Amino acid sequence: MGLNLNKILFVSVLLGVTSVRANIDKKHYTISKMKVSEVERVILGQSQLNTIQERSINPEGLPQDGQPSRTERVGKVISVARDLVALGEDIYRLVIKGKPSNTSTYAPISVIPRVNGAAVDMLDTEGWSAPVKRTYQIDYENLYGMTVVSYRYSIIYSYNGSYDGKGAYLTAVQIVPENVRTLFGFDFTATMKLGGIQNQGTKTYPVAGATILMEYTVSSIMVANSQVDSYFITGRGGFKSL
Repeated sequence: MGLNLNKILFVSVLLGVTSVRANIDKKHYTISKMKVSEVERVILGQSQLNTIQERSINPEGLPQDGQPSRTERVGKVISVARDLVALGEDIYRLVIKGKPSNTSTYAPISVIPRVNGAAVDMLDTEGWSAPVKRTYQIDYENLYGMTVVSYRYSIIYSYNGSYDGKGAYLTAVQIVPENVRTLFGFDFTATMKLGGIQNQGTKTYPVAGATILMEYTVSSIMVANSQVDSYFITGRGGFKSL
């Protein structure tokens, strides 16, 4: 009797799962379109910094008045080139299950000179530009034309720092999540990585170049869609979406 009851329960559960699957609105859970657009580009003066901090967006390690931040967490060595070294975090989570992560627990990326096999002290650099903030938005639509996932993030960096009067370097390179909205049944995750560094100048006058990657995935019961966006930034302030 107990065995028959177990069989009945198993069949009932199986029929229930089959019924749920049959009733899934496939059009709702199927991604039909994804769009990435730049929505803002600003130089971060003190008033702009105050504004974004009021929105609980707290970029790390930004230089003040051309000098590196004394409170900056330089992080660990994450990449080395012949004349350059990258410090910071080689990977960190931006969004976890549809919610922005606390990026202030991570050190931003700096690409600075490598002298005698080691990175120079950040406090020996100078001439940093005011931070630049470029804001992008990603929107996913389903087959009904509804926006099911919307993610806004900012790429922030300072450039043109020099050492011993030479070079053009990068500091405070980071991606900061600003807003994430997902409809019920959808999940979103995003991660930032350093793709690599290179010297865009000469051995005598190095110009730092860094590629940062943002990997993100939107998923539902019907789909798992992964994407990688790449951005190249130089110590002269050059910026390119790859």
